Amino acid sequence: MYRPIEKDQRYTVSLEFTGKLAPQHVARFCGEWVGSTRNLDGAVMLAVGHNAKRKGAMIIEAIE
Repeated sequence: MYRPIEKDQRYTVSLEFTGKLAPQHVARFCGEWVGSTRNLDGAVMLAVGHNAKRKGAMIIEAIE
């Protein structure tokens, strides 16, 4: 288990089986699913983005 946000131990990233062909890196907050990606860097970004949203930051996810 990896803790991507040093000052907030409630965030974790771990390699888990999610029903995909290969295990995914899963980001969790207090044990609750935040998201999953194929690589560790993506899961860390999910955790960092989730933390920023909780603190009130506006996150632009897509521009159409």
